[in-house]
Formats: sequence, structure tokens, C-alpha cells
Amino acid sequence: MIGMVIIAHGRLASESKQAIEHVMGELPLLAAIDVINSDASDHLYDEMSTVIKQCDTGSGVLVFVDMFGGTPCNIALGSLGDHACEVISGFSLPSLIKAATLRKSSRNLAEIAAQSIQAGHQYMRQLSEDTKKGLRL
Repeated sequence: MIGMVIIAHGRLASESKQAIEHVMGELPLLAAIDVINSDASDHLYDEMSTVIKQCDTGSGVLVFVDMFGGTPCNIALGSLGDHACEVISGFSLPSLIKAATLRKSSRNLAEIAAQSIQAGHQYMRQLSEDTKKGLRL
């Protein structure tokens, strides 16, 4: 099974992990790293490497970061050369759920990453416009 790591500013990573497990139940090979102090980059690189190793059973790891260019993203990008992983920036709960669902049946990191991004886009809506068009949930 493909592992998943969420790394984000503040407590967004651990809260996102809690949210996805609220929806799907407890998930194996899912970890969260909260970036509280951006000045501790060396420690964060080491923690990231350790957590990726813990979540990788040989199929690789999907790494979700909150936003492109921030400290969590830079920490995750530093892992690309050292580990079999894909880094996805700008995650949302739908993108996490899609990845958690697909990782059980597929070992293709790039494919799961692309479908997770697509799910994130699909579920981001401007509801006032949707209701004008007569769309309902």
C-alpha cells in the first residue's frame, strides 16, 4: 500500500489527518507533520525523512503540502531525490480522500497524484454560481 504524509503550517497537517480519519476511519501508513516553527528546517528535513521511511512499505509515498513555495513544500521537495514519493501542493480533504481510496488498489504514485489533484479541483465550487445554474448537491 502506498503511504501518505501530510505536512503543513500550524496544525493543519494533524487536523487534516484527524478530519480524513473522521470520514474514513483509522488509516494505516498515514502521518502528519505540523510546521510550527519554520526556523527549525534541519530538524524538519530529518523528521520528514524518518516519517517517509515509516510510511513506505515499498510502494512509495504521497506527500501532501498545504501551499507551493512555503516551508512545508520546501521540506517535502528536499525528499524527492532521497525517497520514492510524489509531492502534491494545495491539498484539500477531497484530494486526501481520493488518494486514501485509490492507494489500496494502485501502486502508481503519479496516477494517484493526478487523480487526487483532479478530485481537489472537482470539489472546489462557487456555490452561488452553481445554484444559479440549477445545480444541486
